[in-house]
Amino acid sequence: MLLSIIIPVYNEQINLVKRLSFLCEQANKFPIEIIVANSPETTDESPKVCKNFDKVKYLQSEKKGRAAQMNFGASKATGAILLFLHADTQLPENFYTEVTNAVINGNKAGFFAYKFDKETFLLNVNSKFTTKDGLFAGAGDQCQFFTKQVFKELKGYNETFCIMEDFEMIDRVRKQKIKYTIIQSKATASARKYENNSWLKVNAINGYVFLLYKCGVHPQKLREKYKALLRESV
Repeated sequence: MLLSIIIPVYNEQINLVKRLSFLCEQANKFPIEIIVANSPETTDESPKVCKNFDKVKYLQSEKKGRAAQMNFGASKATGAILLFLHADTQLPENFYTEVTNAVINGNKAGFFAYKFDKETFLLNVNSKFTTKDGLFAGAGDQCQFFTKQVFKELKGYNETFCIMEDFEMIDRVRKQKIKYTIIQSKATASARKYENNSWLKVNAINGYVFLLYKCGVHPQKLREKYKALLRESV
């Protein structure tokens, strides 16, 4: 079963080297298609990095924004399953088996629990919450995946959302009662937001912006709020 991995990229050349090295190794063992959908605003050497990996399909997206880039990558994918991966997130070694087994068992969508690349008590608390389904479950760091058919039925990511596109997508999955699962083999997410700010500040801002999202605040306003409050590119 072919699995297409789609990576939206915006100035991520350092992380790309790590991700693509690992994914290409896995593509030698399993039927995996690797797609990088680059932002038109990228100014680093990401295109050159991709050319060093012969198993990578490099695409230049005409539209900026993670949702648009992921949709563009998905439109060029040939796999029966689509997995969306952030450039700073590492999949577990057994990701291919876990995802394909989840689909074989009747799930049409899903995402991974995750841990951080830096271990502290407070970050471990955050990680624990990703193992269970709940209000905050399903974010992009959790590496969402869908069968290609379901992704088409959902009409992909909502490109109006320049932030929170992952939560909006999983909300639609829940509303339409599409069967999904949380894979317990943990991905490894970057802790850089917490290093640049603080655990309390990041979680407070995330909670505040999430509340605004649930109240129907326009995505552009959400992005402006997030950028103003957090020292992290969005």
